[in-house]
Amino acid sequence: MRKRKAFTLIELLVVIAVIAVLMAILMPALKIAREQARAINCLANQRTLAQAYIMYADENDGEIPGGMARATPTNDVAPWVKMPGDIGADGSFTAVSGNVTIEQRYNGLRAGALWPYIKEVDAYHCPGDMRKNLGTSEGDAPQYQIFRSYSLPDYLHAVTTKAPKKLFNFKEQATKMLFVEEIYDGASGNHNVDGWSYVPYDGSLWDPLGNFHSDACTFSFMDAHAERHKWQDKRTVIYFNSRTEAASMGFGKGVQFSPINVDLDWLDEHYPGKVHMIQ
Repeated sequence: MRKRKAFTLIELLVVIAVIAVLMAILMPALKIAREQARAINCLANQRTLAQAYIMYADENDGEIPGGMARATPTNDVAPWVKMPGDIGADGSFTAVSGNVTIEQRYNGLRAGALWPYIKEVDAYHCPGDMRKNLGTSEGDAPQYQIFRSYSLPDYLHAVTTKAPKKLFNFKEQATKMLFVEEIYDGASGNHNVDGWSYVPYDGSLWDPLGNFHSDACTFSFMDAHAERHKWQDKRTVIYFNSRTEAASMGFGKGVQFSPINVDLDWLDEHYPGKVHMIQ
C-alpha cells in the first residue's frame, strides 16, 4: 500500500510561525499604504473643493460664498454648504436639528452654493474621518455622526461689513489656505455651523484641526493646489486629539504655548488674514 505524505505537527507549527513573522513585517507596510491612499483621496477632495470655490468666484464677479453653514443666505451671501435638512419637491430647503439622517446631511451639502460645481457628496468627506460611523467625544448618536470633514477658515465667512468678499483681492494666493480639515465634536449642534477659528500671531490655538493622517492635515489653497502638512510639535497633535488633555498640560484653548510652538509659524504664514475676523 502506498503511504500518504502529510505535514507533521512540527512542520505545521513552523509554517504558522513563518506566516506570523511575515504578517508582523507586512502589517505596518499595509497600514502605511492604506494611510497613503486615504491622504491621496483627501488631497483630491481638497483640490475639488478649492476648484469649486474658485469657479464660484469666477462666475460671481469675484465674490466668495459664505464661509458658515447656514440654512439661508446671510446678508444676501449664500453659504458654501447648509446645515442638515430636507429638500422639498420644489427645491425648497428646511433645516433640521438634533438627530439627523445621513441623507439629511447630504442635503445640506447639495443645497450649498458650491454644489453645482462638485455634485459628489464624498468630496466633502475625508476617508480617514471616522466620525460618520463612530460619532465624537460627545457620543455616538446620529447627532454626532458628522459627515463633513472640511471647513473654511472663519476669516472667509464673507457676511459682515469688514469681512473680505472678493477672492481675487488676496495676494500670494498659492500660500493662502482655503479649506482645512476640522474635528468639530457636535457640542453645539449636529454640524459645524461656523468656520475654523484661529487667531494668527497670537501664539495659541482655538479650534482643533482634524488629525486624520498620522499627525498631519491636508489643506487646499487659493490657487487650487492642496498639500499634506506634517506637524512638528507633539503638543499640536495632543491639542487636536484632546483639548481637555492639552489644557491639563498647560496649553489649552486660547492659552499661549511656552516654549513657542513652531507649527503656529506655518499656520500664521498660510492663514488668509493677519487678524482674527470677528463674526
